Amino acid sequence: MQIFEFLTDSTVIFFIANSLYVISYMLTSMVWLRVLAIIAAASTVPYFYFQVEPLWSALFWQGCFLMVNLVNLLILFYSMRAAHFDGDEELAYHIKFSDLKPYEVRPIFKYAEKRVIEPGQVLLGQGAENRTLFLILKGECKVIKDDLEIAVLRQGQFVGELSFLSEHEVSADVVATQETMVMAWNKRDLGPLFKKQGLYESYFYSLCSLDVAGKLRKMTNASTSA
Repeated sequence: MQIFEFLTDSTVIFFIANSLYVISYMLTSMVWLRVLAIIAAASTVPYFYFQVEPLWSALFWQGCFLMVNLVNLLILFYSMRAAHFDGDEELAYHIKFSDLKPYEVRPIFKYAEKRVIEPGQVLLGQGAENRTLFLILKGECKVIKDDLEIAVLRQGQFVGELSFLSEHEVSADVVATQETMVMAWNKRDLGPLFKKQGLYESYFYSLCSLDVAGKLRKMTNASTSA
């Protein structure tokens, strides 16, 4: 069987190593991509070494690929370490960001500012410019437009999401009806995060869109019931 004469032990290992490379590039999990790439790079060593003359240049580059993936894997594991949230961050995570893993939320909280709004204090004024997104952690706010109360916002709801998204003027007053704690994100401060990780920008915008849709649905149901 001459067709199989070239299949030495080192050649088989080389084929397996390259198959692992192909599989790793098909994976969406960065952890498993890195792990398989490391195994594949290590598996090529026997093939390149046990030639008539060791292929030192190939061994050098395989060593580089192995080290790059190993370092990136360690960095990935470090970023995935257990997140330590304070009480307010823990609350925000459970009421709004629980669809993400804790380590994925850590960068979001890094750019957040916590504020306490006193009863009767205006959080947003109609006609004002606003580039800040607020999340109600505790308390309650009412939305007033042209002296009419049109909505009440409570825990887990965003405030100012329309002006945050569109950069248009605030369409209504938002006033705290009791002591209210909010978590706030300024759009300018979020710029570096959005630039570094574009998926966070998409995530914020999708959250805001879902929040707006929920408010509109609630308002529609209320008007239908009336």
